[in-house]
Amino acid sequence: MWTSTLSLEPSRVVITRLLGRVWRGAYFTSFAPLRVENLPRQTLPASNWVRVRNTLAGISGSDLQLVFANIDPRVAIAALPEYGRIAPGREVVGEVIEVGEDVRQLHVGDRVALQYPFNCRAAGVHPVCRSCASGNYALCEQISFPGPLPIGSGWSEELLVPEQQLFRLPASIDDEQAVLLEPAAVALHAILRRLPLPGERVLIIGAGTVGLLTIKLLRALAPHAEISVQARHTFQVEQATRMGADSIIYPQKRYQDAERVTGARLVRGLPGNQVLAGGYDIIFDTVGTKRTLHDALRWSRASAALVLVGNSLHPMHIDLTPIWHRELALLGSSAHGLEEWPAGSGTLRSTYALVVEMVERGELRLDRLVTHRFAFNEYRQALLAAMNKAESQAIKVVFDFTRTPASTVPNVRAARRPAPAPARASARSMDSGVTKPPSSALLRVKGHFADVTSVDESDPDETDEE
Repeated sequence: MWTSTLSLEPSRVVITRLLGRVWRGAYFTSFAPLRVENLPRQTLPASNWVRVRNTLAGISGSDLQLVFANIDPRVAIAALPEYGRIAPGREVVGEVIEVGEDVRQLHVGDRVALQYPFNCRAAGVHPVCRSCASGNYALCEQISFPGPLPIGSGWSEELLVPEQQLFRLPASIDDEQAVLLEPAAVALHAILRRLPLPGERVLIIGAGTVGLLTIKLLRALAPHAEISVQARHTFQVEQATRMGADSIIYPQKRYQDAERVTGARLVRGLPGNQVLAGGYDIIFDTVGTKRTLHDALRWSRASAALVLVGNSLHPMHIDLTPIWHRELALLGSSAHGLEEWPAGSGTLRSTYALVVEMVERGELRLDRLVTHRFAFNEYRQALLAAMNKAESQAIKVVFDFTRTPASTVPNVRAARRPAPAPARASARSMDSGVTKPPSSALLRVKGHFADVTSVDESDPDETDEE
């Protein structure tokens, strides 16, 4: 079965990045991080695992950073052992086609979305770490896991994971909405890190999928907040305005726009040194580059909150004096997990479940954000469309596995493997008695699914938000 991984050895990253500056084809060569392979199909590793046939899988900003080698091996996250080999495609929806004998909540035929990265509970680690005990599975502190690890990824024909990592989808959520659950949960988790009060001025930096979903969620949760959005492209400006942004900050004159919108005073020192006296109460930076963080710190009023949603996988040399000078709260936001909702109630709810409830109540719409669909064998075109937004005008690009024949070869460099062995008899499978495609195979991946949330633009040195 066809699947993909990202091999992030420093030498591979450096060579690809250097060649990519003069030749975009370097990102799809044998020495690039992205590997698309056809490997033998494996049986369920344990009795509490589930096999999912993928239907749709999104291309996230974090995926793009890694595919296009926009990383520096010196960042802290690169020291973690699972970082060397990552399975791309955390935004995925599919159908359960096989369950282990100890699976209790899911059944063959259920539609599911990947909800949590591999974590202590999924791996059966005892005792679980402090983060997993509190439901913050994206912050799992376990460095290595005993036993089997997830097989496949969102960018695969199939996905094998423990039941705990999956979220069962209600009939009210179609596949196109479901593939956006993950970025919507990322946006919701970030908002709940600092929920705006009535009348507060809020800025969202970035108008990719997460940025646009942040607008929608803020309109539902904080209807009386004043929302500004910094967008780069004309089509993003149109989308942000349609979704409820009160004002737009244009990159070319962003300091002047921020001064005008907030009523602050723009103060200038030496050439290039400028800051607002006053500014925004809350800023959600869904891009997370050196430039956007630099600006966000200088646009924040005293005692403001800056929520860092996007990320840059590069060390930064940046002026942090506004943090102590104005007593700013710089908050990180990583993926999603369990949220205390309603706020102050002491009740913990899955971020995914909260998003689904908002959709079902009509408070949030997840449609019309998927702009491009590609068969998996068209992965090069899909990745370039997601990266080159100025040309493609893409918001969310997805792989549609219903468009990809099982026998299609997406990568001419990959060699076919021998026919797979049959699945283990102890598992219950809807494929019993059905001839499996000769290309069926799966990849055992060492490490977590990619969890960084970020980016969205055309320049690999300064990608803009997912």
